[in-house]
Amino acid sequence: MASVSRAHAAEAPVAVGPPVIVTATRSAEKISESHAQAIVITASEIAAGGYSSITELLQSRGGVEISSSGGPGQPSVVFMRGAEARHTLVLIDGLRVGSATAGGTAFEHIPLAQIERIEIVSGSLSSVYGSDAIGGVIQIFTRGAVSGVSAKLSMGSFGTREFSGGFGRRVNDTEFSLNVGILETRGFDANKPATPFAWHHPDRDGYRNQNVSARLVQHFGAAHALGVMAFHSQGAAHFDAGLATDDVNRQTLQGFSLFSRNQITSNWTSLIRIGTARDHSASVGAFPGYFRTDQHQALWQHEVRLPMGALTGGVEYLSQRVDSDTPFNGTRRDVNSVFAGYRGDFAGHGVQVNARNDNNSQFGARQTGSFGYSYRFSPQFRTRMSAGTAFKAPTFNDLYFPDFPPFYISNPNLRPERSRNREIGINLDTDQQQASVTVFRNQISDLIAVVTDPATFVSTTQNLNAVKIDGIELAWRAEFGGWRMRASVTAQDPRDETTGAQLRLRARQYGSVSMERTLGAWRVGAEAVASGARYDSTSEAPNTRLHGYTLLNLTARYALAKDWALHARWGNVFNREYETVQFFNTPRSNAQVSLGYQLR
Repeated sequence: MASVSRAHAAEAPVAVGPPVIVTATRSAEKISESHAQAIVITASEIAAGGYSSITELLQSRGGVEISSSGGPGQPSVVFMRGAEARHTLVLIDGLRVGSATAGGTAFEHIPLAQIERIEIVSGSLSSVYGSDAIGGVIQIFTRGAVSGVSAKLSMGSFGTREFSGGFGRRVNDTEFSLNVGILETRGFDANKPATPFAWHHPDRDGYRNQNVSARLVQHFGAAHALGVMAFHSQGAAHFDAGLATDDVNRQTLQGFSLFSRNQITSNWTSLIRIGTARDHSASVGAFPGYFRTDQHQALWQHEVRLPMGALTGGVEYLSQRVDSDTPFNGTRRDVNSVFAGYRGDFAGHGVQVNARNDNNSQFGARQTGSFGYSYRFSPQFRTRMSAGTAFKAPTFNDLYFPDFPPFYISNPNLRPERSRNREIGINLDTDQQQASVTVFRNQISDLIAVVTDPATFVSTTQNLNAVKIDGIELAWRAEFGGWRMRASVTAQDPRDETTGAQLRLRARQYGSVSMERTLGAWRVGAEAVASGARYDSTSEAPNTRLHGYTLLNLTARYALAKDWALHARWGNVFNREYETVQFFNTPRSNAQVSLGYQLR
């Protein structure tokens, strides 16, 4: 476990024995001992599934809901435990990535080719990470030096072609890696003919993405390391905005960071990281314009291991800056934060306590906290409970988007959204299977919503609504008789307490189940993904009801040689027609075949 103890939020941890996560507490812990409900998706699972996008991967294995406005490269969002899409914090190699104007992360431009590992932690985590983490945190780790030499060539439906490759090694005390990828697809018609405002353009909405990630780490003995990491993804997606123009959105996600990790004493480690992340979106066509968010970040974190647990604490700085051809009245805010946490185990009793103060230049100080307790009845069974508070600062669009009288008036007096989350669960963990049941309640107040005056028809954003989300999650993984099986089911009631309506684009039930088996050189698998009915409105209007759906996907892998393999995926086998956003198409039956090389 020595390598695990040096893991931190800027690098994927090395798993020795039970799976290890760092996202839940900012320090390495076995997932079987976490007080939060957590999921780890490994590189081998990503490769075996043959997924075409990260949202498809997260829906199949991450226990989350997704909505996509069309095919590849079109806007996609993730909902965790029924909370809003903007209530999910996304980190890439420890850096916040997203738009401070729109308030979310462009998942559609995060390429699977660059991902080594994903950690998904559900529940309120503002006491660890600050603003945004009301529904949970998704942390993505890019490929590192342990990847060795890899290459993949893929072809599939909708004229899809993809190539990715990389090289990484450790030579003496130096680690280095470089991974590149390019994807092109002709796609399919993103919109349906019934799209309002005559925006439908009956053509294919293609997509092209170029991506790269790199890292260089110099070790100074076993106690110190100095490194630099970078990633870049640039996508160009065609979309519909009428017959008169060919509309294209070009969006770039990128990040760059420097870090120093130091083993000060045998039980005290320190991490210093400075970095910046950018989200730049520029559209041409009927509605040209650009929006750019730069997030400059700095972290100084310490972990001290005690005889009965570990202390984690530090300070963090975030500066969000907005640039656009749309004139905003405010374009910058700074956040200075201090945080601390304790994790301990006492003869079967586990405790996790976290506290954080975020001093925001726009809203003042915000304090959040969380407490978790667990008790292990036996080596196999463990109960856990936790409670925490969280918040989400308003976006720059909410506060300062230019007024368009008499139709829209912005509101610079908005307050941050606030939440209280409580959950209780039980876990089973044996050599052959892991299972968990989690019951949760998340209450969100001061929810920001667009309100239209029925008399004047003037719209504005206001802190108006209160939301209560009750739910239960069931997760199971097992290996029996050569079969690997997995299931995840969520039943929830995501409801606006002010109006009584089901929250927009949230289902009351969703889940997935899969099984796979290795037969000689073959590995075959099947998975089913299902979602209940949703509404594309905030009032459960009958004409906005989106029917539930179930999709069957099949996968196969054939080992041609020690380092070569063929992968195939047949998605939506029964050619099901469904919607995740009203008036937008989704992939019908499709197939993808890839040839991969991996030398570790």
